[in-house]
Amino acid sequence: MNNHFIGKNFFITTNKLKRYLDKNHQKTGIYLGQARILRFLFLRKNEKTYQKDIENHFQIRAGTVTGLLDGLINLDLIERIDSTKDKRKKFIKLTNLGKDKAEEAFKTILSFETNLDNLLNDEEKNNLLIIFNKINNWIDQMEELN
Repeated sequence: MNNHFIGKNFFITTNKLKRYLDKNHQKTGIYLGQARILRFLFLRKNEKTYQKDIENHFQIRAGTVTGLLDGLINLDLIERIDSTKDKRKKFIKLTNLGKDKAEEAFKTILSFETNLDNLLNDEEKNNLLIIFNKINNWIDQMEELN
């Protein structure tokens, strides 16, 4: 890797990771972004989850989340349900088919995480997490300035 182009190499690695995961999730008929949301909803199955929760958790824009949710609704994997407290709000709930797909997505992600975990030793993992945190904090600071 050319160390002079850290951003470029970071994007290349990220794109490869996404492609790899997308390919594995497509075997079950969903895409990576959809799988991540299904898994998130599955882990929060005992809580009411709103679109804003997804936006905040994944640090993605409202329009992106809306598109992902619309796609999941079209696949009958989730439904939007009107809040009894605030009619402007709708919470998101997995359908039975969505629960099944979420479990499949969870297995795919767990396998991926296990492979990554086995690839790196403890020192490498700790260093990588430190680097990710440093980059994320820098981006957050830069976004606050703009």
